[in-house]
Amino acid sequence: MSFIWHPDSISIIHKQRSAELARDAANARIAAGLAPRNRVERFFIKRHEGKVTWLDSVRVHRSA
Repeated sequence: MSFIWHPDSISIIHKQRSAELARDAANARIAAGLAPRNRVERFFIKRHEGKVTWLDSVRVHRSA
């Protein structure tokens, strides 16, 4: 009989995994309850001046 299949080791692994899943679920619930934060997006704008094309980048605050 291998160590990994011993009933005591299976019980320990099961308890550890259950605790991990419960902790992940609690963290997900907390994260879902937080208000979304504003984020900064970058937009690119083309400008034409004569034969020259300029690409400008503009940072815009957007609410999520």
